[in-house]
Amino acid sequence: MAGGEARGQRHVGESATILSMATRSEWNIQKSEAVSTGAMITAEHPLAAEAGARILRDGGNAVDAAVAAAFAMGVVEPTTSGLGGVAWCVIREPDGTITTIDGAGAAPVRATPDMYELQSRGAAGMYGWPATKGDVQNVGYRSVGRMGAVGCLCHALERYGRMDRPSVMRDAIALAADGWETDWNLSLSLALYYDRLAPVDASRAIFFRPSGAPLRAATGFEAGDRLVQRDLAASLRAIAADGPEVLYRGELGRRIVADVQAHGGLLSQGDFELFEVRERPPLAVEYRGLQLRTLPGASGAITTVEMLRILEGFELGKTEALSPMALHLIAEAQRRAFADRFTYLADEAVVGSAIYERLASAEHAAAARATIDPGRATPQAAATPVPPSSDCTTHVNVIDREGRMCSLTTTLGGAFGSGVVAAGTGIMLANVMTWFDPRPGRSNSIAGGKRILSAIAPMLLLRGSTPFVCTGAPGGRRIMSAMLHVVTNLVDWAQPPQQAVNGARSHCEGAPLLIDTRVPQPTRDALAAMGHTVSPKLETFASSHFARPSAIVVRGSEKRAGVGALKSSTAIGVD
Repeated sequence: MAGGEARGQRHVGESATILSMATRSEWNIQKSEAVSTGAMITAEHPLAAEAGARILRDGGNAVDAAVAAAFAMGVVEPTTSGLGGVAWCVIREPDGTITTIDGAGAAPVRATPDMYELQSRGAAGMYGWPATKGDVQNVGYRSVGRMGAVGCLCHALERYGRMDRPSVMRDAIALAADGWETDWNLSLSLALYYDRLAPVDASRAIFFRPSGAPLRAATGFEAGDRLVQRDLAASLRAIAADGPEVLYRGELGRRIVADVQAHGGLLSQGDFELFEVRERPPLAVEYRGLQLRTLPGASGAITTVEMLRILEGFELGKTEALSPMALHLIAEAQRRAFADRFTYLADEAVVGSAIYERLASAEHAAAARATIDPGRATPQAAATPVPPSSDCTTHVNVIDREGRMCSLTTTLGGAFGSGVVAAGTGIMLANVMTWFDPRPGRSNSIAGGKRILSAIAPMLLLRGSTPFVCTGAPGGRRIMSAMLHVVTNLVDWAQPPQQAVNGARSHCEGAPLLIDTRVPQPTRDALAAMGHTVSPKLETFASSHFARPSAIVVRGSEKRAGVGALKSSTAIGVD
């Protein structure tokens, strides 16, 4: 510049120099914490949270409320969950007993490792597997597999709830039968995933106007379109009256199979009849003296647990949250846990349970920790792209007055699952096959009847036997890194729940280190100087770079809840 004057400076008199104070606007969107001395529920949609809160007011317990909210979520947020999806939960009873319920999906029994023709290049789906011709692994009837959400929810309610199915499902049925005004989130999702839904007659008839345009949310001048799902209401009524058998061995399942097979899919009645809910003790570990209880086996929980056990050997609390050192150590723990996941994990029936036990062990964590250089990123051969994530899952947390806890995650796989609503049922079908590697010969390759390796990670934390945290998230593989950040935010840095679930996060599966743009530039520069391949990501209303966690935290007599600020997530306290 002329006269050597630096940009951003101005001269005052002969000697004083004042730096420019000019800034730029940034996103600063927040929600308040919900507080209660009684019960608390969080859900990803206000109508679902209200359905669960009503159950709590009517004398239901945490499991009743979580199941009510989950059924309602399948009506008001068909992007993420529904009767055609899969589900898991972790439940703590007031006497301290903790159990897990697994309603995982599985490949059809007629599926084979080479059932899809691979493209010569490119990746597809939220897990970034090699692309298949026509994307049939992720979209359409050939992506459909065995579904377990209904079995999981009904099993949880029967074993651990105190209300009957018709009472718990009442709001979900009413929302489907009477309809509700389309909100901005659904209208946006319908536009984003038009190509997935529009080719299917039943899907198009439900979610789009006669003109072909997506149902519209309310504007400042007009009411939103009303989404009425009469076939779905009838399916919900059938399950409320007759239980899960109407799906797995009855007329509802037969209708789904007939429609899928008429369009070239592999799902059979035998697949439904083979379904069974698994109830098992939780994966139990400690983190900094707290008791962490989560899902055992083929889920995202094992990977988050491995990350936490690696980090337990570092004094994170003596660093600042989101400091270069903290983010470096977190990235290195993520990198090692994901490497193990991609190498070893799949359905336990295939790879065995011993590998899961080893990855959760203190000995394995110590060995992995010893390979971390506190000042330098692990060398990477190439900066391979990280697959995109999407809003394809939902999560519910509940803690009731008696200290009962329920952390429940349910999903359709990808956004709107397969895009297929089974004709005459109103049920959106999950793209179960999206969880499998379409290449033969891998640990997670396709096999007939093989259960999925999911990314979900519902968690409970306790202080001794006392409830402390109930948490979980939607967000594909980003769930695992999000849960790591939530736990360290709450435990290592003692953050309040709203801050803990909404703070800037990172995600590192391999070479690229995804960093929220809210992390200051000097911190990103410091990470790059350590050798990280830093990839800044701006989280918006339409993106899901870092998952969408929520949490309920118990402190003394109070329950405080934090939920995502960029979506419709809602927490409601009930005294």
